[in-house]
Amino acid sequence: MLQLDTIRYMGNKSKLLEFIIPEIKKVTPKNGIVCDLMAGSNVVSYALKEFFTVYTNDIQEYSYTISDAVIVNQTETINSKSAISDLQSDIIDNNKNKFFSFFEKTYAKTYFSLKQCCDIDSIRYAISKVDNQYRRSLYLLALMNAMCIVQSTPGHFAQFMPSEHKRIIPLQKMDLCQEFLKKCDKYSDIYLSHTQNKAFCKDYKELFKSEALKNVNTIYLDSPYSQEQYSRFYHILETVVKYDNPVVNFKAKYRENRFMSGFCYKSKVEKEFVNILDFCKSNNVNLVISYSNKAVLPINKLEDLCKQYFKCVNRQDIAYNHSTQGKGNQKLSEVIITCSNI
Repeated sequence: MLQLDTIRYMGNKSKLLEFIIPEIKKVTPKNGIVCDLMAGSNVVSYALKEFFTVYTNDIQEYSYTISDAVIVNQTETINSKSAISDLQSDIIDNNKNKFFSFFEKTYAKTYFSLKQCCDIDSIRYAISKVDNQYRRSLYLLALMNAMCIVQSTPGHFAQFMPSEHKRIIPLQKMDLCQEFLKKCDKYSDIYLSHTQNKAFCKDYKELFKSEALKNVNTIYLDSPYSQEQYSRFYHILETVVKYDNPVVNFKAKYRENRFMSGFCYKSKVEKEFVNILDFCKSNNVNLVISYSNKAVLPINKLEDLCKQYFKCVNRQDIAYNHSTQGKGNQKLSEVIITCSNI
């Protein structure tokens, strides 16, 4: 099973691929097309590349960038030597001239040390000068990954640790440039398929209105489970990818106008699932859902909804230690619901 070294991510499915991929294979024809509708860290999409043409979608641009690097990309790899060759002179130039300085001005001594922020700015500036799209995306993935390693947080970017916290000093002493180079080496031998994979960066409802998914056989859905908004947990990664100098608010320095998913609201979540079920039924598309037995929508309710739209609905419950992003592990059941009319 293909495993992707990717960003630290809430709900990462790396340990569940052996359960998820076979369920998708059961309902998808050989050489078929699978759409990962909310691709997140892209671990499922990457594993699917071995078997199918893969389309990914996510409204967050950091996820789209990961897709561009490891799903759509068919030609490029990077390593620490290529990073030094491609980036070093522009890193030095930015250190001197401060063309990019948003992280230094905004996030120093919060999520990162002053030195780490300066390194983020300079690496990001150098990446912007790389001509090849896929190499840019690979370097951005390595940078995001390095930022996740050195972050002065409980495990996400919803908040940073206070300056007196005992973990702050060793974390803020970490060399971000060295971590970046280490991560570049992780992408020296990525799996490059020769299928026409695609990536989208849209609200799924907008994607449904287009013709983009007209040939898709199966949709894989890994929507948010809890009332926590992903845009709150990963706003820093969105900012480093966009590098759009956003207005930030609150102590945690969130981006303004963050995307808020309806899957995180008890009053909206059922309608969100109905939108997807209706699309799949109307377009004869199979659906495989990853969810939790303790999510916003009760799992029995979700299963009943699926049975209203599909003839064949199979539920599989898997005991799983779920990461709570800095609050330890919680024992839950991961639930995989496979829906088809086969």
